[in-house]
Amino acid sequence: MKWLKWGAAIFAGLIATGVLALLVLGQRDGARRTGASVEIARPPAEVWSWLEDAAKFRQWVGWVTEVRDSGATRSVFMKDPNMNDEIVRVDSVVKERIPHQRLVVELTSPIGFSGVMTYSLEDLGGGRTRLTTSAHWVYGHWFASLMEPVVTPQANAKGREDLERLKRLAERRPLL
Repeated sequence: MKWLKWGAAIFAGLIATGVLALLVLGQRDGARRTGASVEIARPPAEVWSWLEDAAKFRQWVGWVTEVRDSGATRSVFMKDPNMNDEIVRVDSVVKERIPHQRLVVELTSPIGFSGVMTYSLEDLGGGRTRLTTSAHWVYGHWFASLMEPVVTPQANAKGREDLERLKRLAERRPLL
């Protein structure tokens, strides 16, 4: 029985250490922030269409199963593999819109996170555009907040994958 008490004490210590590590990492520089950048061999007006057009948006943003535009709000439904393929709804409202240059949207989800996402387009000349995304996230649920050191890097990786997919799709040459 003594070994059981020691085992339980060691297990509790490991759990406490893990929780403490997550709490400390959740306070690091860059916590709750994501961002990525990609150069696309298309002019800003063409890249812009991939942000605004719901059908195009659905093609390049991973996990999206449906996009609903209803006036001022766009609802995006995503099948999240990190949540056993649960369908997650994310609603967005445009806060700033400068065509072909900048789009700022406020995002909210009933599962307990919100944020502000900025898409910045820079005309590089010669029919090339640099698209940069940046976001700041708020995790409303205590467990999501605790797991921020895991969640934010995963979101960052997904954002980079999405931009690479957008680049491939946007640069495809139409068949003649």
